[in-house]
Amino acid sequence: MSCGIIVRDLKKSFYTGGAWSPGFMRSPNTVRAAKTVEAVRGVSFELGHGDVFGLIGPSGCGKTTIAKTLARLITPDSGTAEVRGRLGFVSQDPYSSLSPVLRVSSIVAEPLFFGRLAGRSGDCSGLVRRALAQVRLDYDVYKDRLPSELSGGERQRVAIARALIGDVGVLILDEPASMVDYDVKLEITDILRQLAKNHDYAILLISHDIGFVRDVCTYIAVMESGQIIEEGAPTEICESPQHEQTRKLVLASLDLKAYLAET
Repeated sequence: MSCGIIVRDLKKSFYTGGAWSPGFMRSPNTVRAAKTVEAVRGVSFELGHGDVFGLIGPSGCGKTTIAKTLARLITPDSGTAEVRGRLGFVSQDPYSSLSPVLRVSSIVAEPLFFGRLAGRSGDCSGLVRRALAQVRLDYDVYKDRLPSELSGGERQRVAIARALIGDVGVLILDEPASMVDYDVKLEITDILRQLAKNHDYAILLISHDIGFVRDVCTYIAVMESGQIIEEGAPTEICESPQHEQTRKLVLASLDLKAYLAET
């Protein structure tokens, strides 16, 4: 199986500059000290086509920094983050990621008018229809709708369809189920599973929800403070967590499921 993503010893730091506190009197005590934050500290992993790789951990652990590095939105300090094949990227907020003035057909077709896909804009209706079908949205029903006419789950599926348009080989999803309800989360889980199985995508799934990741991924890596602290098969990680941070994520998932069962 060929690799879709290869990350080797990736490192990225951010410099937070010093700043004056508000006010007229500027003494040394009012200056906020500058510091360097090591967001990613020597991370390595790879995934092949047909794999769904779950990268999980709490907020600020470096997951999104890795995703943005793979998408070439930021440059690493050292190491490599290689994507083999065209990349589709889905951000975590389905409300701000879609233009409020464009209709669904135009939103999904957007990538066809930019970059290497620009020449394919002439046959966009067929490609849009196919992309929407992959996320279980009927083209004739949804093509003329505005984002304001969609539910949160429908918006997220439109965002996934936009990422799939054209010849995608690799799909990165940053918290795709964080702003949808439990039933929609289950549907997104099944969609991702089918995409990997039937269309041979390499899928990197970023989340803080180990329950969601466990149900869809073939492999899981847990991050804390910019490093991978534990990795393995979903059942291995969830049933026998070795690290304290992993145990916290598993317990949080179990608490949420118990709450949903009661309500």
